[in-house]
Amino acid sequence: MKTVTFRIQTENRVGITRDVIECFTSADLDITGMEVKPHYIFLQIPLPEPHLLAALSDSIRQVQGVIQIETISYLPYEERENRISTILATISEGVISLDEHLTIRTINRAAEQMLQIDASVFLGQPVHGLWKSAADDIVRCLREGVEILNLPIAIPHGKTGTAHFVGCYYPILPGDKTEHQGVVIVLRDMKQIQELIQSVKRTGVFTLDEIIYTSLPMRQCIDTAKRVANSSATVLLTGESGTGKELFARAIHYESSRANRPFVPINCAAIPESLLESELFGYEEGAFTGALKGGKPGLFETAKGGTLFLDEIGDLPLHLQAKLLRVLEERMIRRVGGSRLIPIDVRILAATNRNLSDMTKKGLFREDLFYRLNVIPIAIPPLRERQTDIPLLAETFMQNVCQLLNRPPLPFSKQAMHTLQVHHWPGNVRELQNVIERTVYLCPEDTAEIEQVYLENSSHVSSDLDSAAPNSLKQQVESFEKLLLRQALQRYKTARQTASRLGLSHTAILKKIKKYRLFSEPEQE
Repeated sequence: MKTVTFRIQTENRVGITRDVIECFTSADLDITGMEVKPHYIFLQIPLPEPHLLAALSDSIRQVQGVIQIETISYLPYEERENRISTILATISEGVISLDEHLTIRTINRAAEQMLQIDASVFLGQPVHGLWKSAADDIVRCLREGVEILNLPIAIPHGKTGTAHFVGCYYPILPGDKTEHQGVVIVLRDMKQIQELIQSVKRTGVFTLDEIIYTSLPMRQCIDTAKRVANSSATVLLTGESGTGKELFARAIHYESSRANRPFVPINCAAIPESLLESELFGYEEGAFTGALKGGKPGLFETAKGGTLFLDEIGDLPLHLQAKLLRVLEERMIRRVGGSRLIPIDVRILAATNRNLSDMTKKGLFREDLFYRLNVIPIAIPPLRERQTDIPLLAETFMQNVCQLLNRPPLPFSKQAMHTLQVHHWPGNVRELQNVIERTVYLCPEDTAEIEQVYLENSSHVSSDLDSAAPNSLKQQVESFEKLLLRQALQRYKTARQTASRLGLSHTAILKKIKKYRLFSEPEQE
């Protein structure tokens, strides 16, 4: 049915709404919608013949106190409903609204898809027909008028078993909050939340509160980092390989006033000396053969307003040390092949696993640069000096790996945990994480065998790795890999089955058997 809607502007006069309505009833016209606001009357009627519409408009204008009359497309409440409907249809959260009797009044498109239902079937039905487990919390939300946030919800699915969500219940309250008019349920898919968390993690955002520790040495490091994070002071992070120097650098950046600007890391030992200068300072067009047209900004310019993290600063060549010192003192750079000085606004964080103080005495590192970088020194202790952190770290790594494999966390035996704590850990936290990950991959699904695998792996950690402490990390990893492969071949009988269990190709397993001379192991079919 076609309709026409009037917006009538009026003076504030008692009885004016009645007089306007009389114009419609006198013309024998039905009113299908009406809304009244201060100084405005909105009326909707079925579309009449043109001559009747003109006569009606003239009649309304004759009412005392009518200022202006015009036709519009919708009543105000219709416009509000259309806007709300569009919002509900486009948001990713599932939204279900209930009235004061907990009857379902609205189910948006996202909720339909999450619950795999047809909304029309459930509209007008009690909410417990949709799921019963949440009934008590919804009733409490309605009666007490309180928000109930972030509850885990499991809803049976006819096709896919059980769906898991995080639910929030919000009471619908009138202006005076004396009566509760209903409840709004907001559903968020658990998988989407996990994907969002992983997405945030992949961006590298990391805070000091996320660093796992219980030991006093780490607490002192974190306290120092927190005190200087929001300053512009240069920080020098020292510690053995695998202690977490870059994590500290990221955390300091993201807890500073520069958190919304770039965090730019560069490993000074990983880039050839011939390229390192242009990477740091940029170059002008024609500076060398192969230079890009228009030149290229360096990392100092890329990190504008943010933080430049110079990892392995001890490997920076001497001639670049002199140039870096000038940049830190003048806060200006000059691109390779250029003459123009470019001002920079960047905070410097540096890290090294070398003893810069000893290097300065030997002439391998500039003493003036060392003191310029060593404004706030933070020495991160090796894992062997923070043994009380090992259980918490091991448990965390266990949960993370098992979550990726979609299996419950495996329990640690007392003997396995003791072995982890007394190990030397030349590779520090990185090595511990590697050991836990390998153990999870080799543990069978049968929990009865978990204890045996832990004992075998932890025994290897305490004997083979400790005895090999002076050797390189590569040698220790290979020794560990050899032991785990031997255990897997003994357990799974054939190379093909072993490859399947370890997630490797059959060819890769055969190559490793040949590499470690495990020819006497079970069949290599």
